[in-house]
Amino acid sequence: MTDRHTSDASGDETDDAIPRGLRTAAGWSWRVLIIAALVAVVAFALAEISEVSIPVAVALMLTAALWPLANFLSRHRVPRGLASGLCLLALIVVIGGIFTLVGAQIASQWPVLSEQSVASFKQVMQWLDKGPLHIGSDQIDAYIAQAEAWAKGSQSRIASWAAAAGSGVGRFLTGLIMALFATFFFIYQGGSIARSVSVLIPTGSRPRILDAARSGWVALVGYVRAAVIVAFVDGLGAGIGAAIIGSGVAVAIGALTFVLAFIPIAGALIAGVISVAVVLVTLGFVKAVIMLLIFVGVMELESHILQPFLLGKAVSIHPLAILLGIAIGSVLAGIVGALFAIPLVAFGVAFAKALAHRYSEDEQAEPDEKPDEEETGAEDDELKDEDADATS
Repeated sequence: MTDRHTSDASGDETDDAIPRGLRTAAGWSWRVLIIAALVAVVAFALAEISEVSIPVAVALMLTAALWPLANFLSRHRVPRGLASGLCLLALIVVIGGIFTLVGAQIASQWPVLSEQSVASFKQVMQWLDKGPLHIGSDQIDAYIAQAEAWAKGSQSRIASWAAAAGSGVGRFLTGLIMALFATFFFIYQGGSIARSVSVLIPTGSRPRILDAARSGWVALVGYVRAAVIVAFVDGLGAGIGAAIIGSGVAVAIGALTFVLAFIPIAGALIAGVISVAVVLVTLGFVKAVIMLLIFVGVMELESHILQPFLLGKAVSIHPLAILLGIAIGSVLAGIVGALFAIPLVAFGVAFAKALAHRYSEDEQAEPDEKPDEEETGAEDDELKDEDADATS
């Protein structure tokens, strides 16, 4: 007994010697380190199986985009399997139709585009020769000869690049097929898949985590729906602007802007640079400046009207959180990380808010239950006293 009391006393003295703030910081530190290690292990595992994890992530995004349509069909007594197939078919038709229309327009305008490109190239050469740079034709011919010599001396490297591009196309098609199949099953059996995965969650915390996950999914669906509307308006504005200035590839410019609009920040910049370059080559400097102004107007419309009203209502995320999420995602996984950063932040913020709200409700409910238990105990004591008096 004496030894135990002595050890307890020494342990209390040791705890008293350490400041309470330091003990709290130490407790937070090792917990944060464990969470960071878990996140690092998960990120490493996902990176190692990126040919599977990226298509599954794309499938989740497509599922979030098609989820309202699938629910609409289900409410109108369409079987869930048939509704899932119709949603997937609509997605394939829309995307395939856009690319088919773009290809047909480029093919039909190819002779005109070639003539315009040759004429623009000649104008650029004349400007370089007679303009303020004073780059003569001999110097330009020397640059062209150097480029040809580099191309001839780098045939093996170019062949390796072409082989890598071919294998990349093959992996892309494989991932696309996997994403489409996963999208179908996520729409069709998403609820049962979620319940099967929820078995891994401890029983006591399962209701809270599942409710928070539902809130996160609702936020993700709202974000994807708003992002699709914003991208559609961006593509429509860019396409109409290109058609007004007389571009023969207005549909292609609109489709390119729509696709790249899903990449935060960098997507609009890339689409604008490509579109202005195409207009510069085919229609000249003045109309390229007009196209640049059109893109600036579309981006202003997006940032000041569409995003505050659509994305702001879908998910309430601070702009700083969006910027930091995009920066961290791009550093960790490049363009893929930037693409999935905001959806992940939207889901995480909604999940954390719902989980914190659920815990606060449970904490408020506990004090209300304790008086009832005390009153019940007091009533039991009174009944016991009455029974004792009756017995006596």
